[in-house]
Amino acid sequence: MPLRIITERVAQARIEREAARWLARLHADDCDERERARFREWLRADPTHATAFEELTTVWELVGARVPIDAHRPMQVTRRRLLLGGGATLTAVAGGFFALSAGAEIYRTDVGERRSLVLADRSKVLLDADSELRVRNRDTGCEATLERGRAHFDLQSRTTGSLLVRAGGCHLRIERGTFEIETGEGSAARILMLRGAGDVRQNENPIRTLATGHLFDETSTSVAPMPAAEVERLTAWQDGRAIFDNDSLAAAVQIMNRYDRQRLTIEDASTEGLRISGTFRVGDNAAFAEALRAMLPLDIEASDEALRLTRRAGRTAS
Repeated sequence: MPLRIITERVAQARIEREAARWLARLHADDCDERERARFREWLRADPTHATAFEELTTVWELVGARVPIDAHRPMQVTRRRLLLGGGATLTAVAGGFFALSAGAEIYRTDVGERRSLVLADRSKVLLDADSELRVRNRDTGCEATLERGRAHFDLQSRTTGSLLVRAGGCHLRIERGTFEIETGEGSAARILMLRGAGDVRQNENPIRTLATGHLFDETSTSVAPMPAAEVERLTAWQDGRAIFDNDSLAAAVQIMNRYDRQRLTIEDASTEGLRISGTFRVGDNAAFAEALRAMLPLDIEASDEALRLTRRAGRTAS
């Protein structure tokens, strides 16, 4: 083999090893801004560095192409921005969707998926199924907007500044704590403070303090303490459960359809108001439909794509 080819292969192997080390360092908890600056210098030193790192990153992303709902794999959200340095890019990231657009990092989960994120300020986020979160990094701290769905924020390990989270027509500013936020019907928002306290504001209304164990409901503009049973019900999605307490069939179906592509459909509008209570495992709409048939005057017409809930013959829904 010619010496030139051997030399080129040795050089390429060295670059690939360096790219692998940088990929590992950028995902390390102790990676700081000084080290990220050295990484950017390494990228600029030779065009082959960026190519090698991009190829390695692509392989890394494809390895975890699908994540089941009960898997929580942390992901540093600034890696692609460090590489690309701006502009817009799209990529599938370990079962979810990640995009950079005009400086905002966009995260979307599909039906039946959850995603664990670690923001630039070390805030931890668990994004529920069928949700979308946009994140911007500011000098004063991170700003996040929940476009749809639900997210759990844990700020106990975050570093500097405050976190501003928007949903619907309200926003929450907080430095430390744990809370959940979701967008509901008509883009209204609910925020449940699990630990700590923050300032919540709806449009131009006065700022209100949201304390531990309290729920802010944008629809009613109220802040109210939540009993332990209600807190458990609202947070059950984190371990793959749905808890219903005299909920309507329509509301229950909407929630369960977040987690299974075999969708439940209500064929008779007169059954939408039927009430349901109980604890159910999400992600298995077929089993849930069988439970509905046992509890309510309903029958099931099943196909690969859907489970059609129909009123049982000879019974009147009430």
